[in-house]
Amino acid sequence: MTYNWITIIAAFLLVTPILLGFMRGLPGELESMKYRIHSAFHSLQWIASYAIAIWGLRRIMQLQMEQAWQIPQLQWMLQQLRASLLAWAIAIPLAACLVYWLIEIVIYPIQALLFALVNQLQRWAGLLPKGLSRAFAALLQTPKAFLRTFVFVLLVHLALPFVHVPAFAKMAKDSSIYQWTDNQLITPLFTSSLTKHLPMLQQQASNWVHQLGQEAAKNGPEAGRGFFTWQTRFDSNEQIDATARDIVRGATTDREKAYRLYQWIGSHVSYDNRKADMIESGNFQTLSFGAIPTFESRRGVCTDYSSLMVAMGRAVGLQVKQEFGTAFLTDGSSGPHAWNLVYLADEKKWIPCDPTWEQAGNFFDNPDFYETHKPDGKQL
Repeated sequence: MTYNWITIIAAFLLVTPILLGFMRGLPGELESMKYRIHSAFHSLQWIASYAIAIWGLRRIMQLQMEQAWQIPQLQWMLQQLRASLLAWAIAIPLAACLVYWLIEIVIYPIQALLFALVNQLQRWAGLLPKGLSRAFAALLQTPKAFLRTFVFVLLVHLALPFVHVPAFAKMAKDSSIYQWTDNQLITPLFTSSLTKHLPMLQQQASNWVHQLGQEAAKNGPEAGRGFFTWQTRFDSNEQIDATARDIVRGATTDREKAYRLYQWIGSHVSYDNRKADMIESGNFQTLSFGAIPTFESRRGVCTDYSSLMVAMGRAVGLQVKQEFGTAFLTDGSSGPHAWNLVYLADEKKWIPCDPTWEQAGNFFDNPDFYETHKPDGKQL
């Protein structure tokens, strides 16, 4: 007998809080609520503290030295923050602790008032009949039960494109709880007008991560260079953008733009066999990845070629993704590989291309492209 673990876990998350509330009764549920209030305030305080600390330190970073000359400590802090990522790693937690203490002073009276209100409700709840008390307690737990189930289904929804296990996909397809929640709540949420505002927030967060990653790659330990440059491998600069615009100048279609970039990258970047050997042996920590180092050195491996294609494509208004999978060579050997998908807006379709293999033949939207390239479903 096979079990649908998605359904079992979702049902467990849905039923357990309601059942526990029913067993505890309203007085016990209200006692538990005091802990949840304290925990919620504690979590929100830390989130707000770190957000305010990062915002404040970034404001300090925007100051010019002459604006801070009257405060030697501020001038020293500005120098340290500009010099090293380690200064950020120390300054952010310290600033967050200070902000947390200040917030605690403000919200303590509010928290005390809420506790007093809950204590009064507990006294009233003790006067209710036992059955009614249990029913109210179960009702109070219902939002928590639905929220936990929703979060679990959301995680499954987000994991499906990346977890390539047929049994997992089949469980999601066969789970009535998953299908109903996904179709009625999650999919409409992702397509609602609310999500139209998310790209702006995502872009701001992405820019911040890129800035930290670039500083870490330059000033951090050499052993972390591979990790940080991988996170920012699609980053571009003015030289890359200007070159991309020059390459496609005069092109009238998205296909022509993409083909020119594909040809340029394939003919101007040389494959770095030494780098490939280091990656294969697991010694990739000190390597640099991405569009910028590849453009500057004119050398790279498949992820570098495809990262440069992403950066150049985006510079000229093309939607370009990096796709991962397995490549099959004519001698029968195979190995992990990366290539690109380009969206042709005027043709309303995605096409594959492999700038790494440009010198080996036609790998720009050729009919048998996927005979030699087997995607694993991961696109970035």
